[in-house]
Amino acid sequence: MHINPIYWRYAGTAINFQLEMNFYNRSTNRKEIAYVDYHQKHGRLGDAANVDQGQFGVPAFVVRCDDAQNIPPNASRRANRRKIIMKQTLTIPETFLGVGYTKDRGGLPLEAVRVPVPRPRADQVLIRVAASSLNPLEYKLADLNFFGRTPPVILGLDLSGIVVATGSAVRGVAVGDAVVAMADLNGNGGWVAEGGGEGGYALAREFLTVPKPESLSFLSAAALPMCFLSAFASLYGTVQAGDTVYIPGGGGGVGHLAVQMAARVLRAGLVISSGSTPQSTALARQSGAHYVFDYKRDDIAAEILKLTGGRGADLVFDATYSEPGFVGTAKTVRQGGSWIVLGVGPGKTTRVVETLSPVDSILAERGARHVNVNLLRYFSEPATLDDEAKAFLQRGLALAMEWAVQGLVVPHVVRTIDSTVEAINAGLQSLKSGSGTLGKVAVIVDRDLAEGG
Repeated sequence: MHINPIYWRYAGTAINFQLEMNFYNRSTNRKEIAYVDYHQKHGRLGDAANVDQGQFGVPAFVVRCDDAQNIPPNASRRANRRKIIMKQTLTIPETFLGVGYTKDRGGLPLEAVRVPVPRPRADQVLIRVAASSLNPLEYKLADLNFFGRTPPVILGLDLSGIVVATGSAVRGVAVGDAVVAMADLNGNGGWVAEGGGEGGYALAREFLTVPKPESLSFLSAAALPMCFLSAFASLYGTVQAGDTVYIPGGGGGVGHLAVQMAARVLRAGLVISSGSTPQSTALARQSGAHYVFDYKRDDIAAEILKLTGGRGADLVFDATYSEPGFVGTAKTVRQGGSWIVLGVGPGKTTRVVETLSPVDSILAERGARHVNVNLLRYFSEPATLDDEAKAFLQRGLALAMEWAVQGLVVPHVVRTIDSTVEAINAGLQSLKSGSGTLGKVAVIVDRDLAEGG
């Protein structure tokens, strides 16, 4: 018999362990293995008053038996490998070699920098990161440091991995759980500088952390949080069944998820998108757009008028961060419709100099609503992150997992890179130049974990 330290939570919250027993079952005349999971909450081992009670008032043990003779050798090897990986995963070092910016407004390239492994506050979980993904926000933070952080700042804010520690108030996930999360956008991420050799660690608040479905890989899951929540906050509860929705950039990171959401979940009647390359227009169609136009060649406003009998789109969701594009998409909104923009909005996209934009005048002529959706605001203006907002974001992440498993909103991972300084810088530079905007780029932070889940 031996104990598998599947996971341990901090003293005072919960303790869980697993016993593995090999024995001969005389009733079946064969060797068997029994796994006994012990679950204790809020107390010391042996404190019966604080142990989960089973049906007969005894500590809650969960027992399952496997026929040792029927366990394939390769399955046994995989199980042993998982045990070794889990043991290594739950050993928390003092520091790790992350990837981030080391100078205020220093921009790209990011650098390798050794930082302490953080400790979770009451409402936080510490995650050993298996995978992440690239987002434009990361190079913008390096360029502008608009939260006023004191470098070094580690990036890689989309997270999937294993919980290795929890704060005292966390109840929804436990140490050892596979999770998907988004780090605070004014916090640190979990990219590592050496391809996952020693592991990366990042904190996430419990409301921005959800269990990872077993059928969803760490890589696919890590491609979702920031882009999915951006689309979700813009469309969920806004798109009505039967609406005509125009989503420019339907081959982009946010755009292809937004197209899927509108077409497959929110039951928009007509979903229109646009792009400029065969690859981006193909991804928009694959994502569920009924019509996809080339914004460099087609008069999209005129085409939408034709498709809608002269009315225009009920709702436009523009996540392109393009000032000329904003003007064009505003002209596609119907009278009384909604124009939703991701980020700071027209005239402000550089975050350095504000320029005059005609968008508001165009929308006013149509009596259309101008709505800004900006996840950053939750972290720059803490008062906006109230209980209702937290519940909404947590609901969004939970639905991201549910819809991905159902095949409704699935990230298109166009490329997977190792978490190295060189690969991350090359990927972010591609995003910044506009040449790498198709779908998502996933980042393998810990190969053993990523390939195991």
